Amino acid sequence: MESRTVRSTSRRTATTEDVVLREGPLVRLVFRPMLVENSNDPSASVKGCFIYSKKNRNGSWDDLPPTPLNKVKVGEEYRLELKSEELLCLYTELQDLYELRRDHGIPRGEVKFVRARGTVQALATMTDEELHSVVAGAESLGASAVARLIRWAAKASNFDLLFSRLEELEPDSLKDLNAAVGLATLHRALRTWHENRENTSEEFWQATLSKQAFVLEQVFALPIVVIQEKAYVGGKSVTNTGGHVADFLVANKVTHDVGIVEIKTPATSLVGSEYRKGVYSPSSDLAGAVQQVLVYKHSLQTEQRSLLHGSDMRVSSPRCIVLLGHARKQLGQDERMHLSLELFRKQLHDVEIITFDEMFERTKRLARLLQHGVSH
Repeated sequence: MESRTVRSTSRRTATTEDVVLREGPLVRLVFRPMLVENSNDPSASVKGCFIYSKKNRNGSWDDLPPTPLNKVKVGEEYRLELKSEELLCLYTELQDLYELRRDHGIPRGEVKFVRARGTVQALATMTDEELHSVVAGAESLGASAVARLIRWAAKASNFDLLFSRLEELEPDSLKDLNAAVGLATLHRALRTWHENRENTSEEFWQATLSKQAFVLEQVFALPIVVIQEKAYVGGKSVTNTGGHVADFLVANKVTHDVGIVEIKTPATSLVGSEYRKGVYSPSSDLAGAVQQVLVYKHSLQTEQRSLLHGSDMRVSSPRCIVLLGHARKQLGQDERMHLSLELFRKQLHDVEIITFDEMFERTKRLARLLQHGVSH
């Protein structure tokens, strides 16, 4: 049998598909196995019975009632003869059942097992050195195979089976795997930044940061979770118009304190024209974004009871972030522009201004730290 589904019937027993030994147009003979936990002899882990069944009008099979042995008369015999190929089929299937029971115990719920063939079976029996040689010898193929395995694991429907396999790994292996996956995720975010520095679409950056919310954690330097993107934070009039919608409403995973993130784009100007010699005012977009997020904060604090009713979120003094601009590109080496921006944003007590390149620089540093950990 190329695949087999096992269904637990109790903590100590499980059923699986019938083994069809003989099948005719109307009658067939099957062996119905059951996996058991035998406390007296753990190796005796399979039991079962032979059953004749008859095809009904719907095309399905109905079990025929058994004939009690006490009805066998003197001189009669009760015989079940198996042909050599039928016996071989039973022997092969029983071997698989004993092996399955030995390796997996009594699975919980319903689990589907697929027989390993060819390459998969060869990989399963390779030593670590042999596997390393195969992957190193065909690096692109190895990378593709690993990527497919990770995608499979991420979409696995049977998490109990996946978790049981992960539990069998050494702690260091799990740590390295977790670090490698995290590093790949960070590199993907950095690649998105390098390829889209000139992207002027707020919708693009909204969608990107929604998918890569871990990048926002680098801004907060705290474990956060995105509660809602395009979040309503109050402010509607009696005519149900004029509501305020923040780009992201986030919360500290530990304290549940709420924060507000307003994003523009890397192309949004940071400083405006030269107000006096060597003094640059903040750009109208920057000043407007700061004022906007302050209005959102006020609205959220004023209407927190109705907005956060039934949740465990807390609104004390929401941390506000404005994300915009590309400092390296817009300010260059002009010390006067840098000074003007720094003086302005450091005087803001309720709003923190972060540029896109600063945010991704923090992400890059985290990737370097993780890379150092993986390489050692």
